[in-house]
Amino acid sequence: MLNLISGNNPLHYIESSMIKINKNNKKAIINFLSLNVIWISTTYFWDFMFEQKNQSDRYVNEMIPDNIQGLNLFLAGIILGTTFSLMNLYIKKRQNRLRKKSYGGIIIFYSITHIILTIISIFCIGIISQYIIHGTIEKETILEIRKFVRSEDFIRILIFTYIVSVGIILFQIINRKFGPGVLVDLLMGKYRQPKEANMIFLFIDLKSSTTYAERLGHVRYSSLIQDCFTHLTKAVTENDATIYQYIGDEVVLIWPYQDGIKKARCIKMFYRFKEILQENAEYYLNTYGFIPQFKAGINGGKLMAAEVGVVKRSIAYHGDVINTASRIQGLCSSFSEEFLASKLIVNELKNEKQFQFRFIENIQLKGKKEKVNIYAINQYKHTYN
Repeated sequence: MLNLISGNNPLHYIESSMIKINKNNKKAIINFLSLNVIWISTTYFWDFMFEQKNQSDRYVNEMIPDNIQGLNLFLAGIILGTTFSLMNLYIKKRQNRLRKKSYGGIIIFYSITHIILTIISIFCIGIISQYIIHGTIEKETILEIRKFVRSEDFIRILIFTYIVSVGIILFQIINRKFGPGVLVDLLMGKYRQPKEANMIFLFIDLKSSTTYAERLGHVRYSSLIQDCFTHLTKAVTENDATIYQYIGDEVVLIWPYQDGIKKARCIKMFYRFKEILQENAEYYLNTYGFIPQFKAGINGGKLMAAEVGVVKRSIAYHGDVINTASRIQGLCSSFSEEFLASKLIVNELKNEKQFQFRFIENIQLKGKKEKVNIYAINQYKHTYN
């Protein structure tokens, strides 16, 4: 009985593990289900627009009665959605390797893989449909599917699925380029007129960048920055941050105010990045001879957001909040601190037990009339597994 109450309770451990797994994989599950919904909808759209006027109706009607045509379309959507969702997941997990490949090579690889997966999917759909109807799989079924794969109808399906698949991937790439949700806001014209927004800005900059650049040379130094910001991506994703700008060896991250405050994401983000760099310490030591270190400054508050640009559109933020965050980060070296914050952020997160907030100084920042209270942030304990 004591074991059940104590912290060593195995059921409690399993429950905690399940919660962690669900949290870590929530986005992947949502993405997987969303892609399946898209593919199911696309399959019905294909049937509505083309199949009724297509010669392939003859093939379909020979294999599947009208009363389960909808079921067959549903199966097609599920199989295609699952297949290409897994393919997208594979690509996402290996995006660091793919980033170093030529775009032409990636396109050729993707196209060949798409053809193979589509053929496999067609065979699966036909076999499952026959099994549902007759309860058995006959040799004639396989031969009919092989015949269909060589037909013009299959070529049309192949082209259609390729367009849909590429369209999904392009949307994901563009969405990542702008940042999560920004593309939708641009398409909807949400910020055509300037609007007030309540945001948190985190500036992260490489320490001793000039020294590193002189030691490595501009080519290897650029590779270092690439590697650092590649490793930053995981911390960004885990803490629901959005990359607002890359400025040389500096990156600016943003959150809607309450999203950044929730679970202290805006602070955990920096320490998670530090941990990831440490996890890859051997790589950095072998490649560059040192482990890169970063400094950060954070501030939040109300400012204006507006859509800017014609050729290259983006959502830009204007206001004192950004300038103050940048100035705070610039003071890290002066106070020999790695992470500085404004009083506003500290007041919001002062009850977070894993961090220490230490008052530094009430300082006059360049360009500001009023002085700003600056605090140093330190981590008490290791918060990530």
